[in-house]
Amino acid sequence: MRTKAISAISTTLPWLERHSPISSAPDIIRVTEFPFTLGRGDNCDYKIPSTRVSREHAEILRTSQGYTVRDLESTNGTLVNGQRADKARLEDGDLILIADFELTFRIANDDEPVRTVTQIMPGERGDAEPQDNAPLEMIHAVRASHERLLCGGVRSHFQLLVDLASGKTAGYESISAPAPGREKSRIGERLLAGTECRLTERMHQVERLLATEHAAQLPQGDLLFLRLEPAEVGADFIPASLARMQNVGGSKRVVAAIPESTVLDLPYFRDFLARLRQLGVGIAYFGFAGNQHQVIANQDLAPGFLMLAPLLARGVDKSTQRQQQIRTIVEAAQQRNTRVIATGVHSQVEAQSCRELGCQLAQGELYGYAQLWDCVAEE
Repeated sequence: MRTKAISAISTTLPWLERHSPISSAPDIIRVTEFPFTLGRGDNCDYKIPSTRVSREHAEILRTSQGYTVRDLESTNGTLVNGQRADKARLEDGDLILIADFELTFRIANDDEPVRTVTQIMPGERGDAEPQDNAPLEMIHAVRASHERLLCGGVRSHFQLLVDLASGKTAGYESISAPAPGREKSRIGERLLAGTECRLTERMHQVERLLATEHAAQLPQGDLLFLRLEPAEVGADFIPASLARMQNVGGSKRVVAAIPESTVLDLPYFRDFLARLRQLGVGIAYFGFAGNQHQVIANQDLAPGFLMLAPLLARGVDKSTQRQQQIRTIVEAAQQRNTRVIATGVHSQVEAQSCRELGCQLAQGELYGYAQLWDCVAEE
């Protein structure tokens, strides 16, 4: 992989931003050579470690007219601002979606240098966070997880869900990582979180159970969103497990937050949704950055809530193209009685724009985070 850490971005070159749910600052990927390839293969300029991404998925090209992105006949396609595109012109702020990876294309103004640091992928070397001790860090993360399970040391962290019309708290979403600034995530913890094994499966179950118990004591809102890992979608034990959590959640209604990238029009997935509904568990898809056709494609797949990808709200007040994308999604969602949630909202201006475009709920740094012990301390 040719991408390397840098200290500054030249104003003549574009870059890509990838936002993380545990950090307010985006990861930066410098685009220095053309064509700049993105995919799962080791020979790509930017490697995306996902089985939903083709080995050579897409490439960014530079022409005399500017920059374009071209899909390399990938299996799952490339979306630009929610529209599937074989080839599309890129402007500053455009959202590129490859599987469940969201990237924002950026071009610096000629008179405004931008200083950044690129993302360091696991396994790559970099001065910002040395990777030589990654195996040792993984061992420490495994031991720490075992200790937390044995000693009940799992704490619950929540992101607030706010009703855009009233400004009141409508509920909470449980997040596995501490709120930004609370605690730095270590290499081993990140690697372990992405590993499918009995330990991580048990950790996810315990985290959801404790989050439900703690959310029952939070004073406001009647919704509790619990995220599922991709490997858990379709698992036989999940619907019954979430249904049992509703019994300890007090007045909070449990909603299963499913990664949009795992939504498939297949019998096993339709059966999974039917079991959730039968047991009274709500359904939400998170990370959605598609178009209205995907929303209304199948009534059986329609969720109760649609959580937009965070980058759709970022700077939406300044992007007419993104405003139109959200508006069409909202109009399609209304046909399915689906409530749309804007995520990644950072300012009052973004919140106001999302409300005017028809989003009913919102979350993001503007509204903050909640922890049970903080609420108790304030009372």
